[in-house]
Amino acid sequence: MARTRQPDIRPVTLERLGVLLDAYGAAAERWPDTEREAARWLIAQSAAARARRDEAADLDRLLDALPAEAPSSSLAARVMAAAPRPRPGRVWRRALAAAVPLAAAAAVALWLASEHQPARQMAHAPAMEIGEYTSPTDVLLAPYGLDVYATVPSIGCSDSVLGCPNVNPADAPYSQRWSFGRLRA
Repeated sequence: MARTRQPDIRPVTLERLGVLLDAYGAAAERWPDTEREAARWLIAQSAAARARRDEAADLDRLLDALPAEAPSSSLAARVMAAAPRPRPGRVWRRALAAAVPLAAAAAVALWLASEHQPARQMAHAPAMEIGEYTSPTDVLLAPYGLDVYATVPSIGCSDSVLGCPNVNPADAPYSQRWSFGRLRA
């Protein structure tokens, strides 16, 4: 059998391999990562190490064949009795320690939000009679005190009930197409 070079990690002795096999069993994936490769190298190089690993594998198979015994109810009761119980005061202190900063942050956020937001004012529409509307835009703008001819671009149409249904914007001169207010004759 050809000898190979040992990996550049801490070497594992036959005694240390015995400790690993006793503690973790024969399955190499259960061994510590820091010693796994060195232990595999030792098993590949030494017949005594292979024999020791085979003995551990036989023991693993025997242990796996044994039926697992359910823990007794008295054991569960002893474990629960030995577990430390939380003191009620600590729970409230922890909750209070978490709630105070959250409440402070919420208060600051609400204060900042109310300081920097302008107050919204709703414009109340004055009551108008149906006869006062002369075009569809009057219905939208007049209740808020806006004059349709002063605020909406005009293309030179006359006062009509439906706006400018027969006027093409291309027919008006360029300077008058998008002028504000009424076009002068």
